[in-house]
Amino acid sequence: KARALAMAENYVPPEPREMHLPGPSGEAAMTLVLNDFHRAGKATAHDVTVGKKLAHVLAGGKTDPTETLAEDKILNLERNAIVSLLRTSPTLDRIEHMLETGKPLRN
Repeated sequence: KARALAMAENYVPPEPREMHLPGPSGEAAMTLVLNDFHRAGKATAHDVTVGKKLAHVLAGGKTDPTETLAEDKILNLERNAIVSLLRTSPTLDRIEHMLETGKPLRN
């Protein structure tokens, strides 16, 4: 405990980062790849659902590519995607299966 307190004494959080992300055009490109994987049998329907949520986050949502996006906005996109996925039964099935078997479920 003393060591942790000593380390925390001089701790300064890192400056929040800002990034340029592609926005809707980048999301569309990632979605095309996901759809190709699905057509080729390399991704399930729910893989595509999860992938589209991830593409939305990685692209920065509806951001303009010429503008910077603050880290907290990206974290908010991520949080919204996770909460949205947690409301789907296939996601809950995947979580339950992983907890029970230690192996991923391909649904």
